[in-house]
Amino acid sequence: MAEILLFHHAHGLTDGLSAFAERLRADGHTVHTPDTYAGLTFANLDDGVAHAESIGRDAVAHVAMRAARKHPNATVTIGFSLGSMQAQMLAQHRRGIRGCVLVGGAIPPEHLGGPWPAHLPVQVHVADPDDWCTPDEVESLRRSAPHAEVFTYAGREHMFVDPTLADYDADAADAFEERVTGWLKALDAS
Repeated sequence: MAEILLFHHAHGLTDGLSAFAERLRADGHTVHTPDTYAGLTFANLDDGVAHAESIGRDAVAHVAMRAARKHPNATVTIGFSLGSMQAQMLAQHRRGIRGCVLVGGAIPPEHLGGPWPAHLPVQVHVADPDDWCTPDEVESLRRSAPHAEVFTYAGREHMFVDPTLADYDADAADAFEERVTGWLKALDAS
């Protein structure tokens, strides 16, 4: 089973993301949830974004690097929106990463210092439309990782996967979770 680093969105490490991590653990995976906000959560997205900006991108990246050092056997990264930068950065630069899932975020790989690693599996899940993750950003990642699996969720809001947020959509969240758990099983089998 996979050992996973799961990075939260700008609202913080919500109960919804913690519950998702618990379901992955129930499937037999080891899941670590580094908390970039040291326990703070924000009901309002603008407040969460402002907090992320106040601590700075370097500090957000440092949390990911520290988590990778603390959990050197982690082989999968999962990132939600703000956390997608952390997950993608580790996937691109950390040896031993076998797969990456990005939710509501994708960064052109060159903005993180280089191309996507050849043959590294990646799944991208994004609302359609999504004001926080543009089709151009997803397409830039897809050009670097032509094997990427991209799933769009029409008519859904940015963080449709988190039941603690107003964006939540149960049907889309169930489809997302089925896709991720199936992908993890396939990754474990390979």
